[in-house]
Amino acid sequence: MKRKSFSGILPTNVHGNSRGEKIRRKVLAPGERFLIVTADDYGASRNINEGIELAARQNIITTISALTNFGESLAGLSSIAHEFPDIGIGVHLNIFTGCPITNPDLIPSLVNKEGDFHAIESLLPVIRHVSGGELRTELRAQIQALTDIGISVDHLSDHNGILSLYPPFFHILCELAEEYKLPVRSPVIAGLKYHAVFPGSSAARQGANVFRSFFRSNPVRALSVISDFRLLRPGEKISKLNRAGIVYPDLLIEYFYGNPTSSNLDYILNHLPPGISEIILHLGTGTRQQDYPGGLNIAYFENRELELATVSRFDLDTRLLKLQIRKIGFSDIARLRHL
Repeated sequence: MKRKSFSGILPTNVHGNSRGEKIRRKVLAPGERFLIVTADDYGASRNINEGIELAARQNIITTISALTNFGESLAGLSSIAHEFPDIGIGVHLNIFTGCPITNPDLIPSLVNKEGDFHAIESLLPVIRHVSGGELRTELRAQIQALTDIGISVDHLSDHNGILSLYPPFFHILCELAEEYKLPVRSPVIAGLKYHAVFPGSSAARQGANVFRSFFRSNPVRALSVISDFRLLRPGEKISKLNRAGIVYPDLLIEYFYGNPTSSNLDYILNHLPPGISEIILHLGTGTRQQDYPGGLNIAYFENRELELATVSRFDLDTRLLKLQIRKIGFSDIARLRHL
């Protein structure tokens, strides 16, 4: 398959890439490219926390998306916020990994019989029975956990994308973003919008495999759930965000996941479309612990190490400067769009 490119519409008058550099122009000019570099999943395990801390020290990331239901990691998050105040810290809203902040007895539709969150494979068969009120209660608790330790919440994202993908959950995500006046991760995924440029992403294949397994085990229920997922298309989601005045990047780049090589990262940057994109990193070290929370994708740990090794040796800032891409955070979006 011949991959399309965005050549011919790349910027010719943008200089600098450091997030510390003040952005003077209030409105995006045609062809300008900006990149939010986010490390996901802080909190879930020691190796993930260590990987993100190393990326912060190397000035690789502009944003951290934290799983705040892991209260034992909040002290480390506070240390990062103090040492690296330019890194935005957001809440990675989570209903898959570990246990909730809320008493499980108060949110029975979100938990299994042990009181832990459902893993994605066990959530899909019961997703239609999740209470919207219970979901709001737990997600508010996760946001509050960050503010309780004195960190100003930078943005909202959702673990495994389920809140963005499932329309009833997306409505609740929008309500919370509007209530707390917070930016959100874009619901527009690069591999779907620009399939010819970013074909066959590992993240998309992994999601498809989960649904295939669900369909094999319960085809009738799977068909009805799949139809629910299709009720709200990406363009309709964007319209909803715009009507609510919610700030978001233009595009979510998931293409590094599963292929964490320097050549792939270079490809992504060379083919970054105009506007504001967010690339998500899943980082980790070789540290291992005895037990892990339910729902955590341990099979990806070696790839987390590879992602960290790749971005550590890549010299991202130099490459962005050469390509005239400016590295930013969620807090810069409103200024760039003159909101």
